[in-house]
Amino acid sequence: MTAYRQMKRPVLARGVRYRWDDIRDQHQLLYPEGLLVLNETGAAIVQLCDGRSLDEIVESLAEDFAVSEVPEDVHQFLGRLTERGLIRDDS
Repeated sequence: MTAYRQMKRPVLARGVRYRWDDIRDQHQLLYPEGLLVLNETGAAIVQLCDGRSLDEIVESLAEDFAVSEVPEDVHQFLGRLTERGLIRDDS
């Protein structure tokens, strides 16, 4: 998780993409080895991983969800995705 904490601009790793599955009515993160089903919050975080800075992502989520504990939750979620090789740094 330490490498993630130094990340400045999280983006989806090569071969990973987000999609909404109309048939299953769910958010998904597709990657060569499989599929990860995301909840609404996870999908909101992943959709913001488009080259924005980590600070911009946290700020946007705090506004959208009107909560104060966003930074640690975002760090934990993106840290897990980074450990799985689904997120990389684009800086």
